[in-house]
Amino acid sequence: MDVFSPSDSPLSVAVLVLPGSSMMSVACTIDPMRAANRMAHRTIFDWAVHTLDGESTLLSCGLPLSINSIFGSAAGGNILIVVAGFDSDLHAGKGAVPTIVKAAARYDCVGGVEAGAWLLARGGLLNGLRATTHWEDLEDFTNNHPEIDVIPDRFVVDGKYFTTGGASPTFDLMLHLIRSRHGVAFAMEVASIFIYDEAHTPTDAQMLVSLGHLNTFEPRIADAIRIMESRIDEPISVRAIATEMEMSVRMLENLFLEALSISPGKYYRDLRLQVALKLIVDTKLSVLEIAIRTGFNSLSAFSRSYKNKFGVSPMKSRKHVA
Repeated sequence: MDVFSPSDSPLSVAVLVLPGSSMMSVACTIDPMRAANRMAHRTIFDWAVHTLDGESTLLSCGLPLSINSIFGSAAGGNILIVVAGFDSDLHAGKGAVPTIVKAAARYDCVGGVEAGAWLLARGGLLNGLRATTHWEDLEDFTNNHPEIDVIPDRFVVDGKYFTTGGASPTFDLMLHLIRSRHGVAFAMEVASIFIYDEAHTPTDAQMLVSLGHLNTFEPRIADAIRIMESRIDEPISVRAIATEMEMSVRMLENLFLEALSISPGKYYRDLRLQVALKLIVDTKLSVLEIAIRTGFNSLSAFSRSYKNKFGVSPMKSRKHVA
């Protein structure tokens, strides 16, 4: 059964949530189904929330999530959605991947939300397929799974499997599912409940910075930031950015100062340091590897810039959240 084909029949959906998942990712998975049922005045999604041990689970924000039942390999239905977040390998345990792999054969469609893609990949379910995950993990995901065609899209549907880059892309995926089955007008009604303007397509690249209104009131700055994002590991000069945008350095500097009250050079360095902070806090990469990934030519230069920006050394940042 192709769940993305037009149909009025209800779908049974199992949502498997691992500890450490984002509340936003869980909500963006479930709430569009709830809203669709409300707008249709009938059940078009019949979902249940599961954990691997049948107990309520703590989300990344520290709040507990109540669940319906334990998840087992004998489960089955139309769609299985695996939601995972920080330290998914630690939270999953040894039996999680085999359980998911066995269960996947009993579902018409299987999805991985955020780090859920890692669990599907570890079970070999995404081999030879296109897939994505959160932008922070794309490089590691690619290196760990060369058998998968990893792309930086917001969400990817390939065969019976789909993967998403995080909360907002998951919302887009669920609206895509609703639109595919019940039409554009109905999907717009569901989106309107959340006052959500569907401005993204599946193939839109995941952005390090949410550009928001910059795209409208000063698209040239948005374009410059996109260039910076594409060159985090190998930074280019402000002059090179201006040349690529066919404007003078002075004009580019004036645009940034007027709109953001910061020079493009300082914004670029701060952007790289924000990426470094996320890698320090959310990964186990060495400080040297993080320095290389964020375009610093020496560990000392990186540590000095990091401390100037955040007031502490990279290692103290890591110890603070340990």
